[in-house]
Amino acid sequence: MLVSVIADGIAMVLMPHASIMTEKLARRGLRIHQDYETDVLGQVTVAETMDRDIPQVLSTMRLSDLAQRIAEHDPEFAGHEGMVILNEQGQLSGIITRGDVLRALREAGGDCTVLEAGTQAVVVAFPDESLHDASRKMLAADVGRLPVVDPQSPHHVLGYLGRRNVMAARLHRMNEEGIREPGWVKRFSRAH
Repeated sequence: MLVSVIADGIAMVLMPHASIMTEKLARRGLRIHQDYETDVLGQVTVAETMDRDIPQVLSTMRLSDLAQRIAEHDPEFAGHEGMVILNEQGQLSGIITRGDVLRALREAGGDCTVLEAGTQAVVVAFPDESLHDASRKMLAADVGRLPVVDPQSPHHVLGYLGRRNVMAARLHRMNEEGIREPGWVKRFSRAH
């Protein structure tokens, strides 16, 4: 019995993220936690869940103009907490949230551009990245949304990933797991 305990301890040290039962699955790219639950966010890519309808504003737009459009419930900005800021060439320059708008209105009275009021050091996601990695970036940077950019052209915006997208993907996978097909016993009993 002591030998089994020692062997288990050694296996845990050598394979901290997998067990003997999950090692083969891990080698195939399916990450299984110690409690044998798959990492759903690790199986879904950003491209599968991102919004392609990107709320965007030009970097030269006055903050007061954006605030007015938001207040008037402009459909272009309705339902979005943040907007990407593009320069005249259509390249990513920053991101601005409704919180940034309110803060800048309070501090500067709206007398600045959206680029000055927003964040210019933007954390981005890539389409082939897993939602697990993208959500880790969100948590590390304490942001709720990431512009999705082309890896070969990091200033070209392809989409927009928000917390809502991450949670919707998680809910979709949970619902898929909850749907069980009837086993052979039920199929057989229905036939007779």
